[in-house]
Amino acid sequence: MALKKLIKEFNTYLGEKESLLDTDYQHVAQKIELHWGYDEFYPFIEKLLVDTRDRKRTGFPIEAMLEISELHRIHEQLYPPKTKSR
Repeated sequence: MALKKLIKEFNTYLGEKESLLDTDYQHVAQKIELHWGYDEFYPFIEKLLVDTRDRKRTGFPIEAMLEISELHRIHEQLYPPKTKSR
């Protein structure tokens, strides 16, 4: 299932636009869906937002990063973490 269909708040955020995660990064979207609603979401999503690897990476385009950030915000609002993962 697409993130846009699964998460109504994300659908509202995107409006008429398609999700770049759903179209171009399906493996990431599937993992977000798998973790959605669970505390395991937080360490997973934070690894996407912050590069902690030593090697150089291209990373996500800004549009995908904005979607990831928005999903993080929505999840935090709907499912506040029991403990901070930082």
